[in-house]
Amino acid sequence: MNRKTILFRHSRRTYTPHGGFTLLEILVSTAILAVLLLLLFAMLDGASRLWSDGERRRGSSREARAGLKMIAEDLHSAVLSADPATLRIIPSRELGYGDQLFFLVSHPDEEGERGTKGDLCATGYFVAPDPLDRGVRNLYRFHATPEQVAAAMKQGGEGIMELYSRAESGDAAGTELLARNIRTLEVRDTLPSGDPQKHPAELFISLSAIGGEIAGTLASDPGAVQRNERLIRQHLQRYSTTVHLPPIREQPVQP
Repeated sequence: MNRKTILFRHSRRTYTPHGGFTLLEILVSTAILAVLLLLLFAMLDGASRLWSDGERRRGSSREARAGLKMIAEDLHSAVLSADPATLRIIPSRELGYGDQLFFLVSHPDEEGERGTKGDLCATGYFVAPDPLDRGVRNLYRFHATPEQVAAAMKQGGEGIMELYSRAESGDAAGTELLARNIRTLEVRDTLPSGDPQKHPAELFISLSAIGGEIAGTLASDPGAVQRNERLIRQHLQRYSTTVHLPPIREQPVQP
């Protein structure tokens, strides 16, 4: 046997292909792959939850900011006189869901009908439970037409106050849903004069909102006080603005 034949045989013994994976190797590889897939799914689920929570928070933020903007715009068009009925603030201690704000406002684009020529309306803002879902609180806007205001003013300030008292979250005709999942509305006089009968020169308006999922969790078990307080501290969002009111009219307001 020559040298060439010996080298060839040695090469064949050395480089013979492997016969395949063992059962143990396959099981270990499968287990590692399963763990990696579980970690990947957990990461994707966490990212999806974060994205969904962010979207809910952004949606709640948009509604709260839009509601705050509408309150400010209406207050800029308020029609105020020495009569306390032209601006009525009901403090939260009399309610439970924050303050309530009612006032007379001029809406030039809304003229009266049936012989009423004025554009004097009444509007108001308040937080109340959703009539269809008691676990949810919303911000509502009350609106009374020039005809309703004209009829109420025939009875003076008492008539206007009675008109404000009609504001209810379930009244689809006179009340509209402005923002969902609003916890409280705060209305405060930034420059108190000490005279409760005197209208303020400016108002501090604040809304506190919370995401829909957290609101549902709070409503699911109101008795879980500690948990609910912790969730509110972690997720409550506050939005505020200061509104300078129009000057007080010396003459009584006319419809």
